[in-house]
Amino acid sequence: MVYHLLHANGMGDYYRFEDKPGISLKSISKSTYDYLDNEEIKQKLISFQEGFISKVTFTLPQIHCSSCLYLLENISQLDDAITKSIVNFTAKKATITYNNNKTTLRSIVELLARIGYEPKINYDLLDGNDKSSTFDKVLIYKLGLSGFCFGNIMLLSFPEYLGFDKASYLFHIGYINIILSLPVLFYAGWDYIKSAIRGVRLRDYNIDLPIALGMIALFSRSIFEILSQSGEGYLDSFSGFVFFLLIGRWFQAFTYRTLDFERNYKSYFPISANIKSKNGWISRALDHIKPGDVILIRNEELVPTDGILQSGKGRINYSFVTGESKLINKSVSDEIFAGGKQQGKSIELLVTKKVNQSYLTQLWNEDVFHEKEKSQSSHIISTVSKYFTFGVIALALSTMLYWSFVDMGLAINTFTAVLIVACPCALALAIPFTYGNILRLLSTDGVFLKNVETIERLQDIDYVIFDKTGTITDSNKIQASYNGKPLTYEQETFVKSVCTHSSHPLSIAITNELENVLVLDVDTFEDHIGLGLKAICGGSIIKLGSSSFIFATEAEGQRQGVFIEIDGTYLGHYSFTHSFRPKIKEVMSQIGKRHSIAVLSGDSDEQRASVRDMLGEDAHLHFNKSPKEKLEKVKQLQSRGNKVLMIGDGLNDAGALKQADVGLVISDKVNNFSPACDGIINSTQFGMLYNYMSFAKKAKYIIYGAFLLAFLYNSIGLYFAIGGQLSPVIAAILMPLSSITVIVYGVVASWLLFIYNIKHER
Repeated sequence: MVYHLLHANGMGDYYRFEDKPGISLKSISKSTYDYLDNEEIKQKLISFQEGFISKVTFTLPQIHCSSCLYLLENISQLDDAITKSIVNFTAKKATITYNNNKTTLRSIVELLARIGYEPKINYDLLDGNDKSSTFDKVLIYKLGLSGFCFGNIMLLSFPEYLGFDKASYLFHIGYINIILSLPVLFYAGWDYIKSAIRGVRLRDYNIDLPIALGMIALFSRSIFEILSQSGEGYLDSFSGFVFFLLIGRWFQAFTYRTLDFERNYKSYFPISANIKSKNGWISRALDHIKPGDVILIRNEELVPTDGILQSGKGRINYSFVTGESKLINKSVSDEIFAGGKQQGKSIELLVTKKVNQSYLTQLWNEDVFHEKEKSQSSHIISTVSKYFTFGVIALALSTMLYWSFVDMGLAINTFTAVLIVACPCALALAIPFTYGNILRLLSTDGVFLKNVETIERLQDIDYVIFDKTGTITDSNKIQASYNGKPLTYEQETFVKSVCTHSSHPLSIAITNELENVLVLDVDTFEDHIGLGLKAICGGSIIKLGSSSFIFATEAEGQRQGVFIEIDGTYLGHYSFTHSFRPKIKEVMSQIGKRHSIAVLSGDSDEQRASVRDMLGEDAHLHFNKSPKEKLEKVKQLQSRGNKVLMIGDGLNDAGALKQADVGLVISDKVNNFSPACDGIINSTQFGMLYNYMSFAKKAKYIIYGAFLLAFLYNSIGLYFAIGGQLSPVIAAILMPLSSITVIVYGVVASWLLFIYNIKHER
């Protein structure tokens, strides 16, 4: 379909970019995007509208290669009402400008979906909270401004470097440098000063205090020297220091720019639902749905809020909430909770609670959704910075007191000189550049951590908890096993022949199980969505599907598996288990030597024996646990003093992931999925989990090395400062050189550790 659409519009070049461009399409019904006819929802999505010109920006998670870029930037050839399309490849966004007299927002979304780029439109967008690509633009402005000022101040200071001592005031260079340094202090570096002031008020003497003292000392001493014409000042060192600090902050943010670690239930819900009215079904935004409304839930649609089944037969899959893929049959008057997915014919639901008051959203009302405690490493660094600050101030005051008996002018000079030289470059730069580079290195290996604090908290972990389904098991690899009356070879050919016509994961698992069985032609084929398959093959009538599809009684309808009936005779059923991930035993053995291990699963304990075999006798196994119980278990361990790493895969783990000291998600699609967590690991890298943990633990020794390096530099600088011999030339050499050395050391040392701990072990 896509080929004909593109070829007919002269866009056949699309197929020259990649051998297999684009993605597999899913079917789209005419009513899929009914909600985009709702004027209120349209206004939430459209970013600009004036006259007949409208502009909208969509997140398109399917963007992945040059063919995507080509197609989306030339989409106007498919619809002449589209006047411009600009694609941000790294953010996976497309901004489309169109003529609203010729086309509609709904038509554009349907066009994007038809060619394989269905926009991400969910409930979260109603609040204007599309966080998937948020980036601190103010940081970029500050970085650009400080870099501009630093470069120009360095350039204007060249006469001073070359020995022209009076150039600063003879050619007004010093005054120009003062003007250039003002925005560096009061805009680019002001956050550090504000943080230091706040820390002093709260008696929390954090690392920003010595940074702020160093900045103020550099700036004030420079202003005094330039205005009194007693020197050229240190504004080049001052602006360079702020510039390097901001580079470090940007470096941390860059590695996880396109990932969203803060999603909640709104990110997964649809943006609207169909409400029954006097004039039929109308689309209404979820935040306007209220108790008493009757909503329509179609096949494969998510239930957005709690309600009572009014009509239809509910076949609800709660795997989105519990993690276990079991269908639960619901009859009229039964209660259905938010987060379930209907599989079968449409049902009508009487709403009993608002969306933000449903069972599922209770997880986000827990008090765990706040900033996590600082790690032990953070406490060490905070303690070092606090004593460093007090030590520097005491040394500066002592130096001033000593020289005051000789020369008061020299005493003031030495006081500020000590503050300048002892400016904590290593404390300020070592962590962002070392840990920032670690974030970058891990991201190239398929591990995406939220921030440097996650690395620090990983260093303290002593207890590791795993979810089961989708975490230690592979959701994409399902093993089928037959139970019942032995099938003849002919019956196996019938079963396999019917299953090959279905793309359902369970049908694929059965087809794989019957690997050496032939496939016959099927005369008729019926897919009863959410129930099963019916076909005629070789003159026999074959029915495959759920227990309720095969059996008439309600009691039998609760059994799990794919049941087989041939010519009206029930033969048996297939049961399914998820395969364990590769290297699972090796990973658990490595982690178990240094950490306690547990499994918290919403599944039944059918696989208890196999899980015990994989994890070892010392592992603690807990099955049939609700999301609330998982969260409480993590709290219980933390109350005993444990530092907990929770590893899960779904929204049902969100509370436990957030409560844990570190929450990691195993995902097959890192760009398109993440509940509230601290990190995302590509499922293909699961076998290296212990190596990543070990890498994070060893990283703190690089920071200690940076502190030692800074101590050596400060010792040299303080020798000159205390002796009253700190000249602008020495300061101009020592300060930038110390900053650059710390940066290079942190980047190189972290790279070597990565090679040794990850690449070498692989």
